[in-house]
Amino acid sequence: MRRFSFRLEPFLRIRTYREKTSELELARVVGACVALRGHLQDLKREIQEHTPCSIGGILMDLSDLQARNAYRAWLEKDLRSTQERLTHTEMEREKKQEQYLSASRDRKILEKLKARKAEEYYDAQWKEEFKRIDEVSDRFLLQAKVEEGRE
Repeated sequence: MRRFSFRLEPFLRIRTYREKTSELELARVVGACVALRGHLQDLKREIQEHTPCSIGGILMDLSDLQARNAYRAWLEKDLRSTQERLTHTEMEREKKQEQYLSASRDRKILEKLKARKAEEYYDAQWKEEFKRIDEVSDRFLLQAKVEEGRE
């Protein structure tokens, strides 16, 4: 029996490649989102540690207080910019996820078509094989009847 050959195999390989590429891009963006979320948590914790109530009853000179306020302002500014970057990265993640799902859907469609065509091919091959076997057995039966008639 001959092997099944799918005529659209090159397209299936291309779609598989596109899916893997989309998956890698999605993974990169998801990693960036995770990193930004971690950075946000670190910033929030750092800001919490530098609240005025955490200074306590320790007397500080004015320059130390100004430095703490400047550092807190810088942390808050970094927090806002990180939140904006996270928002943009989340939007990019959604786009990449949609691209990945589309590429995955396209590949699965071709794989299902390939499986269906292979099944049809092998069913036809088996029918042909059984047809040949029936023909051979019919010849043997006919030959056996002919030989019986001679005797």
